[in-house]
Amino acid sequence: MTPHSTPLTEPRTLNRREFVRTLSEAAMGTSLLAAAFTGCALTPTQKAEAADALVDKMGKMKKRTLSKRVGGIKVAPIAICQDWPQELYAPALAVGMNFVHKAGYWNEMPEAFKNLPRESYYTDITVDSTPNNPDDEEGAYRQVTESLKKNNLRYYDFMRAHYGWKSVKDYKEKRGTYRAFQRLKKEGKVKYFGASQHDWVPYPEIIDAEIAEGLVDHIQFFYSYASPAEVRAITEKATNAGIAMNAMKVFAQGHDKMRDDKTKQAEMKAPDMIGRACLREALALKTKAGKPLLGFCVTALRNMSMFEENVGAVTAKVAALDGFTALA
Repeated sequence: MTPHSTPLTEPRTLNRREFVRTLSEAAMGTSLLAAAFTGCALTPTQKAEAADALVDKMGKMKKRTLSKRVGGIKVAPIAICQDWPQELYAPALAVGMNFVHKAGYWNEMPEAFKNLPRESYYTDITVDSTPNNPDDEEGAYRQVTESLKKNNLRYYDFMRAHYGWKSVKDYKEKRGTYRAFQRLKKEGKVKYFGASQHDWVPYPEIIDAEIAEGLVDHIQFFYSYASPAEVRAITEKATNAGIAMNAMKVFAQGHDKMRDDKTKQAEMKAPDMIGRACLREALALKTKAGKPLLGFCVTALRNMSMFEENVGAVTAKVAALDGFTALA
């Protein structure tokens, strides 16, 4: 190829007639709508129309009731993440997503949220001081108060000790994050305390200590199709204790095992859609009493194609089209 030649993979543009025809055919089919525009460079207007069609094709999410310890709030089974491209926010809200993970990192209110009543959605702030300086009460307090000045959210529903504690000993002895929470709660800036408990060793033992004391109302933790049995067991124990549990790293840690398990993909009614299969596997888990093991999942999405595959795991229309009923 000469320096001035045009690559064969250069995205092509669509005129109005081509775009409308492609969109109509894709919206009526059962395959991913985003796949119809592979290799195309859509205009901002075309992207907006495609997003609207995708929302209509996907339908709404059914919400899940979290534990009484967090007020029994109802949350969609997949959360919006602060670090998603903001073009995904409006479609996410339109399909019923109503929890924003890491909203504390917003430096300003995103456009999609500006006209929403604050009480119509839930947020968390992940306070970063916990693993390396878990007695830093003032640092935790400042992170919350200063972030609220920037984004005008007024309050966070969940305050999470980000990364969690690195040992049971640290959890029991170093409580600066929790002391900050107590002050902030009195001021109306946070409501519920918990941990975004990362996979430090010994992982189940740390969660077990958090369960035993009853200090935390909610735990975000590493769960995937590749997780060992002891992680599943401690999750059930926490859920039965009334702690609201939600999973992270569902795709990041589970995709290799799911990719190699065609039988499980078929069971999840998501052949060759690894993200959809991973999320369905996690969200279909039940306790021995038949209740959902997880309240919701967080997942990193980077574009509309990923949004369609992953969020489609749990929307009513897509589940019905796929013949997947385990979430009901």
